[in-house]
Amino acid sequence: MDATTLVVILAGTLTALTGGLMFCFAVANNLALKLVDDRTYVNVVQKTNLRIVNPVFLPAFLGPVVLLPLATILAAGTGAFGWLLAASIAYVVGPFGVTVSQNIPLNKRLDAVDVRTASDAELAAARGWFEQPWIARHTVRTVLGVVAIVLVLIGATQL
Repeated sequence: MDATTLVVILAGTLTALTGGLMFCFAVANNLALKLVDDRTYVNVVQKTNLRIVNPVFLPAFLGPVVLLPLATILAAGTGAFGWLLAASIAYVVGPFGVTVSQNIPLNKRLDAVDVRTASDAELAAARGWFEQPWIARHTVRTVLGVVAIVLVLIGATQL
């Protein structure tokens, strides 16, 4: 196996792990959270924000930011180049870009809410400005994450 193939496989695997996580949030976690009261919602989202930054998640999330463009460069002159370039753009704009520019700022704002002392009205207001905007942005990053996975897989067949 040559270096290009190895990098494409690693980039694709990490892209799929992150895209899969986002898909799971979209089709399970977010749906479950819709069913809980405001205090539970804010508390669970805050705990998720705290726990997701860990040594297993971070390489899967950040790896494609480096590995997809590297795979693209290594695949220059092959049929995979355009597919991998498109995958790089989809991932950097979607899962990475939307997360950093949109979801994380919302998370940080929600993290500032003190669940222990906030009134029911304050928790309802926090959920109100957080939940739907966060889900809308999450949908964009999920769709682009799945698109990136498909593009990497197609690119891998064109090496």
